[in-house]
Amino acid sequence: MRFTLAWARTFPPCKSTGWTIHFIERTSRYWVQAQAGQKTHQLFEQGTCQAWAWANPATSIRCFTDGERRYGQALWRLASVRLKTSECHPDYPYRKVWREGLEVAMKIKGSQGRRRVKWVRVEHPFTAISPAREVHANHNEAQNGALRRRASAYRRRQNLYAKCVAGLQRVLDVQRLIHNWVRPHWGLGCKLTPAMAMGYCQRPLSIAELLTLCGFDALTR
Repeated sequence: MRFTLAWARTFPPCKSTGWTIHFIERTSRYWVQAQAGQKTHQLFEQGTCQAWAWANPATSIRCFTDGERRYGQALWRLASVRLKTSECHPDYPYRKVWREGLEVAMKIKGSQGRRRVKWVRVEHPFTAISPAREVHANHNEAQNGALRRRASAYRRRQNLYAKCVAGLQRVLDVQRLIHNWVRPHWGLGCKLTPAMAMGYCQRPLSIAELLTLCGFDALTR
């Protein structure tokens, strides 16, 4: 993955193939999607598309990103709708908006002296807006820190760091399985795993059970 200091001084960070994007359901902490690759529009398109396919059936969706605009741009192409004249008041100035029930906010990086959150695009006129205290990406940032601690592929000072995209993706898939199905999350209480909070299972699973399940391929998608 070329994490050496000499390489970093020669090439910009966008040339690295070790970028990671992931999506988490905030209430249950269920880790929906994790994808590694070069920081390109294709990476954001693929990750956002898979996450949206998982969340689309819900009637109320709040999407909060960590400050990268390309999440909102990719989601806008998937979830925007054009209002009919009969669906809103004639004085309503917007015709292309998010679908009903979806609101998208972005955290402003380096927000000293500026507002910390920016709403991405315009909500549907029938969508209820979340209170300001609920608009944050803290759970996602906490997951970023936990992933750096637990996944040796991100530690540059040892030989276990990922040397190719396939290796990093394999580590991410393993970490996502353990996070969702094996390790209880302290924030959920009662020793619940994110999969249990989502209603997918009744108890934490072991690594051996995950590897021997007939539906293992479905769990890794």
